[in-house]
Amino acid sequence: MRRLLILAILVPCPALCLGEAGDNAPPSPRLKRTVSLSLQSGFASTFQLTLGGTFGAGPAWQSRVAVSVGEVFRKGDSITLSGWNTNDAPSRVNSWIAGASYRARVISRPGHTLHLSAGLQRWRFPTVKTGAQDWVGAWQMQYQTKVRALPVLLTQESWTLFHSPLQKGTLLFTQLYTEHPLVKRDNWKLTLRHGPQHTYSWDFYSTVDHRVVRYAGFVLLSHGKTTLETGYRQQLGLQPRIPDNRFWHVMLSRSF
Repeated sequence: MRRLLILAILVPCPALCLGEAGDNAPPSPRLKRTVSLSLQSGFASTFQLTLGGTFGAGPAWQSRVAVSVGEVFRKGDSITLSGWNTNDAPSRVNSWIAGASYRARVISRPGHTLHLSAGLQRWRFPTVKTGAQDWVGAWQMQYQTKVRALPVLLTQESWTLFHSPLQKGTLLFTQLYTEHPLVKRDNWKLTLRHGPQHTYSWDFYSTVDHRVVRYAGFVLLSHGKTTLETGYRQQLGLQPRIPDNRFWHVMLSRSF
């Protein structure tokens, strides 16, 4: 039912749909099609799943590429093709994700913005249990507001296994972030971003219930469309077999 509601929101109204004004309704403004490319690469302490487990001795070289086309069906929407890869330096084992998604802005008011997205992903994780080769449905809700002039970003991501050699299920990952501008000079900007994270599983890879709680912090140094990001997070396992651990990463990204 939740998936049907999300899809109903995201599917744009056909061209023949009419509002209450019928044929006298004013024509919609023409969309300005945009294309953007985002590249990111750097190192992390290891490859870690949202479920809490780590794989490989690390460090891991991780890269991401995304191509987005904006203003496709309605103002504020986009279609994105993306790929992500992590390579464990000692073992040279690659794990990767490739996917496509559609994102729509459903609320846009002063101080309140809500985006919903839905997509399909292909996962290939050779070191996860007996090997994960999955087709995954991916959904995301992103809500942005301000609390006493402090920006707040709430993100909920959900993944459902459609096809997998492992146990099928659904995973929910929730993040809450706020930002503090530290330095802004000419085209340079230094920002602190931090907040809690939480993971809950319904039989995903044979896991259940509350998995982990994390607190993450990031420092971002931006110049134009280039950003150097350093991050650190502390994980607390909520089940006996999930370890407490620390995770770090250093990433350089560029958008075009």
